[in-house]
Amino acid sequence: MAIVSFLSAKGSPGVTTTALLAAALWPRPAVLLEADPAGGDVAARVPALDGGVLDPDRGLLPLLTSARRGLSAAQVLEQTQHVAGGSRVVVGLGSSEQSLAAGAGWSALAVAVRGLDRGAEPVDVVVDAGRVGAHAVHLDLLRASDLVVLVVRAEVAAVLHARERLRALGGALRRPDGLLPRLGTVVVADLRRRARDADEAADVLTAVGAWADDFGRLPLDPAGARVFDGALASRPERTALVRAGRTLVTDLFTAAHGGTAGRAA
Repeated sequence: MAIVSFLSAKGSPGVTTTALLAAALWPRPAVLLEADPAGGDVAARVPALDGGVLDPDRGLLPLLTSARRGLSAAQVLEQTQHVAGGSRVVVGLGSSEQSLAAGAGWSALAVAVRGLDRGAEPVDVVVDAGRVGAHAVHLDLLRASDLVVLVVRAEVAAVLHARERLRALGGALRRPDGLLPRLGTVVVADLRRRARDADEAADVLTAVGAWADDFGRLPLDPAGARVFDGALASRPERTALVRAGRTLVTDLFTAAHGGTAGRAA
């Protein structure tokens, strides 16, 4: 199995939309784990498979609450819900206060998620990690990941923040053996008008170190993004976001399962 975590350095570059996109297009069974310590919004954004409302009390909160007594991979799967489109989601916390109260539960969650490769129902995990700093409470979950993907807008301020965050994460995510998960970026931009800006942003970010990868691009596509808010669309597969997403997700899947993670920072 593989764990792919998406995060941001600052602002709202589209981490949740990217994670929803990846979970929907992932080539094998996958679960989206909404693990933003500041609180998630999938329950508010995305309807359940039957068109109703997702249960906000079922998901990450009961997992972190029960982690003090130990946590299993089966318990993670028990907390999933199906959203419109068919993806399975572990709904996130309601507030940052709940995250602080969880304490060491994040470490137990990381172990349980990693244990999904030993279950009767092998699945990959797509993590929406939200905004992540060098002292975030859920760093153990990111350290357990195969890929850690920083989603960045192709804007000067965003790129500068992302560059500093990459440098910090290059140290914060180092595992006890001295190695890192595979770490890199996805740049979001208007690819019809600003493709060059996206390429230049990626060049700046990968210059941080040989361990910083350029995973690809996603277009700014508000209409396509609304599909992941439950909006009706006659041909969602024809949106620019989904078309580009297929290529990106295939590349991420290959990287996550290619055994190339774990390089020294």
